[in-house]
Amino acid sequence: MTPDVRVLGPGDVEALGAEMARAVEAGDMRASSDPDGAFIHKLIAADPGQFGGAFAGRELVGLISPEVKIAIVRPDRRRQGIGRALVELGLEMERQRDRSNLLLGALPDEAIAHAFLASCGFSFHSVVYDLDLPPDRAVVAPTWPAGLVARSFDRERDVESWVALFNTAFADHPTPLQLSPAFIARGLADPDFVDADTILVEEEGTAELIGFCATDVQRRDGVHGTSAELWSIGVRPDRQGQGLGRQLVRAGVERVRALGIADAHLSVNARNASALGLYEDEGFVRSRTRERYARPVSPATETDR
Repeated sequence: MTPDVRVLGPGDVEALGAEMARAVEAGDMRASSDPDGAFIHKLIAADPGQFGGAFAGRELVGLISPEVKIAIVRPDRRRQGIGRALVELGLEMERQRDRSNLLLGALPDEAIAHAFLASCGFSFHSVVYDLDLPPDRAVVAPTWPAGLVARSFDRERDVESWVALFNTAFADHPTPLQLSPAFIARGLADPDFVDADTILVEEEGTAELIGFCATDVQRRDGVHGTSAELWSIGVRPDRQGQGLGRQLVRAGVERVRALGIADAHLSVNARNASALGLYEDEGFVRSRTRERYARPVSPATETDR
């Protein structure tokens, strides 16, 4: 039976959440940056359109997310062409966003995943390192250059300006990272989203944002977890290379340690050698290696449009 493959919508949230829970339990998420699915479950609730699904009748049997860089097919449905159909959907999703590549992840020891990716036309793109900060590593307080001040994110006034800064800071990132005000607005509906978990740096006396560090303390029902991720650190391109990234890392660690969380971690693409060097210089150590594979996305034709 040819699977029904399509981008998911609000009516698919329950099925998508259930399939993601199964995938996490089975270890199918190990190649993602969120193997426990904590962030992904928030993403599902905020924007299910970031996922594509394959259906056998009404049953969701596979999914793909270019944003999360995963493609998963249930074990009993593999070798039926579903994975290839999901890849084609993923290519179309990225084409609609004018992205040049569809990126998917694999672990270095996943021979089956490597064989599948190669058969679908993917080639090696880059390595991603997960880094941990040892709990006994001393926290160095951030110091800000004259004319700059740090403060907490303010949902009443910062959504659009922060999203604009985020997208500018990551425009040349090795793997695409882009946000939209609508996505952030939906995320703010989550009662566990706390403004103070995101630190902004701005020009003193203005509302001009220069940099940020967003942390995820895995808060559930108002209670934070035992570990935290510095999930995004960015500086406006014209202010990069001036030491602000280091201070933002320190501010993020200071934030999570102030909450009593000893375990802090982050991820970095090996192509971003300067960031990798900075994190390791600040005491983070490599704990896990993941891989990214890419397949070029052909541009949309006038007929497609």
